[in-house]
Amino acid sequence: MAASPEPFSMAGGPLTVVLVHGYTGTPAEFSLLADAINAEGFGIEAPLLVGHGTCVEDLMPVQPSQWLAQIDAVVMRLLASGQRVVVAGLSLGSILAIQAGMRHPGVEAVIAYSPPIVSGDPRARIAPLLSLVLPSVPRPADDFVDPAAADRLWRYPRWPSRCSVRILGLIASTRRHLADLHQPLLVIASTQDKVITRGGVEMLRERTSSERVVMHWLERTGHVITADAEWKTVAHQTLIFLKGL
Repeated sequence: MAASPEPFSMAGGPLTVVLVHGYTGTPAEFSLLADAINAEGFGIEAPLLVGHGTCVEDLMPVQPSQWLAQIDAVVMRLLASGQRVVVAGLSLGSILAIQAGMRHPGVEAVIAYSPPIVSGDPRARIAPLLSLVLPSVPRPADDFVDPAAADRLWRYPRWPSRCSVRILGLIASTRRHLADLHQPLLVIASTQDKVITRGGVEMLRERTSSERVVMHWLERTGHVITADAEWKTVAHQTLIFLKGL
């Protein structure tokens, strides 16, 4: 049975983790991780970003500001209800999580899974030109270590070019303002990941103003670390971090 693209939430204790999926993906990227976190008493909110979970044409006109507003609304609702809030994201979701930390001092911590602070995709350099001639481009080839990982996901097979250019602008803006992030930060990434760069991850660690930054590198997984071969290690490190807050 194919993974569901639907958003989901799980009741928990006084701390809720907002899980923000990646570009062209869905909350299914977090199914395994969410179960593991929730089993330890943490609440879960996994929204479906605007333009996702339907057809790729719905994503083409979307502006990053729509996603920022969407995550803002989730964070403010949880804070208003008295919840402690941690925002975590995968890939593009990690950029939105960092933005949530910058925008909301009440966010207690941020978790960045596979953060694309600097893109490892060579097409990023010519993305503005591509966007003029191609409505969409194929997503990078899957780099799963665990063949079963693909069955855990629901994704678009292509990236809308103009939306991709807007995302690169969001990433660049986030990169320029990393010093505005002050919350504790957990970063988990894979040395095998070709979508991101190690230099970009190190930049995140060096430029943030967070007094506590925890880094963990994986060796046997691809970009979607929350669903691939080392997802249990991701869950373990996440739980250590959450329990230390």
